[in-house]
Amino acid sequence: MKRILYLFDDINYTSGAQKAMFLQMEALRAYYQISVFSLTRPQPGILPEGVVFGEMEICGDTTLFARSFREVVKDRAVPPKEKICRIIYGIQRRFGQEQKGIIRFLTKSQREWFESFFAVVVVSEASKLRWFAAGLKKPKKIQWIHTDYVRWSSFSGWTRAVSRQDGKLYKKFDTVVTLSEANLRGLLFKLPELREKSAVVPNLIDADRILHLAGEKSDLVPDKRKCNFITVGRLEEEKNYDRILDFCARLRKDGKKFCWYIVGEGSLKNHLEGRIVTQGLEEYVKLTGRLENPYPLMAGCNYLVLPSKYEGTPVTVDEAMVLGLPVIAADVGGIREQLGRGEMEGEKDIFGEVVRGNWYARLSEMAGDHSSINGAGHFACGEFNQHVLKSLLKLFAD
Repeated sequence: MKRILYLFDDINYTSGAQKAMFLQMEALRAYYQISVFSLTRPQPGILPEGVVFGEMEICGDTTLFARSFREVVKDRAVPPKEKICRIIYGIQRRFGQEQKGIIRFLTKSQREWFESFFAVVVVSEASKLRWFAAGLKKPKKIQWIHTDYVRWSSFSGWTRAVSRQDGKLYKKFDTVVTLSEANLRGLLFKLPELREKSAVVPNLIDADRILHLAGEKSDLVPDKRKCNFITVGRLEEEKNYDRILDFCARLRKDGKKFCWYIVGEGSLKNHLEGRIVTQGLEEYVKLTGRLENPYPLMAGCNYLVLPSKYEGTPVTVDEAMVLGLPVIAADVGGIREQLGRGEMEGEKDIFGEVVRGNWYARLSEMAGDHSSINGAGHFACGEFNQHVLKSLLKLFAD
């Protein structure tokens, strides 16, 4: 059986991309032997059943390359030799020499292990392992892009720096995969030279698991006398949480009865907590933190709202469609395509809408008339998943 290796920077980093790739690996186990390499060791029970973790030490401690430069240098527990490795690696990245990167620290046997796979998949457009994968000689090399590449690559100084050599980098890959036709158009607008080596493969959707978990009891039970909004995602700038709090302040001022649940962890947590207290929104906005099972809460809300600055095809939109939770989202990435997937199943239900104009007017309308909400249809996604699996098998074919 041929072997596929998935490369993660941090296998334990919880995200929609991680969830989507784990589901993909589970689907491909019937056809390939699946292995994973990560710069961090997986926490117990995190890997899908039957997936092999390729554990090895690089320069003494592989996790050095997952940690920040400053953190490693200041850590007195890190031996001098390992600090030197991390310093050299940091200098290479700073001066655009990522292609030398981690591969220079591998032993011969370690290089041979990576070269032994039929295919190697890089699961993130910002991975520190992209240049390493590009330098492999024997495997088929596949890069997955989970976001709206055009918006993401110009979003910040960091994303501009990470993507500045992508045209050169991706020429070394066999295929670059996006999650939607819209995201593919954006990628080719920025990197037209990839036209002949690009593909669209959406994420699989585990509807049975979502519905099963949604039936479990939860300590968080929305008040049905209010309109309950929910946003699920890491607490980072691109998710536009400050705008959500601006909406909430206006809704409160206008006397609307609502509650907005924000599910996730991230760097903006303290900032958002401060704003909630300062603006007197404690009764209206609930920061739940990360939930192992967010589905009962999602199923009990009236709307999933995503005013993100950029997205690919958010896993939370797929989950909401399965739960019958109407989606209100910014018209970014492939979200418009996601909400139209019911047509493949012969379903005519409205799963949600994209908003370009007056967001507040739409939210105020929903909060003022939530008693009439009947919910959206439930996306069965059987035919859709079959289509995705065929695309995956075609992608990995000889």
